[in-house]
Amino acid sequence: MLFSESGKEPEKNPEGEDPMSDQEWEIRTGRAIYVLQQTLPDFFELGLVAAVDLAQGPAMNDGNLLRSGGKVPGRDDVEGIYSRKVILSYTPPSALPPPLPRTLRLEGLPLYMASSVFVRHTMKALYTDLSVELRKVTVQSSASRSSSGSGFGQMPPTSESANPRDSLHRRQKSIFIRLEVSGTNRVSGARGEWDVASTYTFSPVSGLISTHTVNNIHPAPHLSAYDMLRIGLNKLGLGGSDGAPKPGIGAGAACDGSTSEGKGL
Repeated sequence: MLFSESGKEPEKNPEGEDPMSDQEWEIRTGRAIYVLQQTLPDFFELGLVAAVDLAQGPAMNDGNLLRSGGKVPGRDDVEGIYSRKVILSYTPPSALPPPLPRTLRLEGLPLYMASSVFVRHTMKALYTDLSVELRKVTVQSSASRSSSGSGFGQMPPTSESANPRDSLHRRQKSIFIRLEVSGTNRVSGARGEWDVASTYTFSPVSGLISTHTVNNIHPAPHLSAYDMLRIGLNKLGLGGSDGAPKPGIGAGAACDGSTSEGKGL
């Protein structure tokens, strides 16, 4: 049972799942890390892979990977890697003109999946020969910090605590991923390249990805990219009358930027 700060009342699990052991939590986060590493380079071919089919067996392979997010109705053996309340955020290096906020933010798995579809389709419409290359992957966890010899896939050196709050305190894990995205502009033929750095943070309760923070996009997206995104939100019924995202919904982080020639989208 999970406890509140008073230690008396059970804490509501935001993911709607039963509390899991430290071992189960490590397995779930390890599975998500594997999926990110294996599938992000194929984003423009596969789309966003957000779930795995556990019926295919414990070993991760192409047969396990599913693009859908979360649980599939009637299938208890399909497990998502993202929280239903996952938050995507990006703070551009320069403030955007009103009515766009300083930090672009969206919340919820449907919006997160929709933003990935928007980015993928928009980039494929503007560029050919799109590719994604993993340049750096770093896993930070309480286990690795507490033991210099701990690495990915290793369990925390301490045994499971009898106090659930102690267990949750140990469950601190995130993965930093730096990608190089490149493509050829369909109009000018110029080659565009973008360096995209993100941090994925796991929920200490569910082991699912709870936040995706885009740390940096270089070159930064051109203003036209945000205009396109606002149009996309409006088409989805998510934009306000002034074209800005509705309260609680921010513009998603797009990998659309200026080309290597310095021309915006």
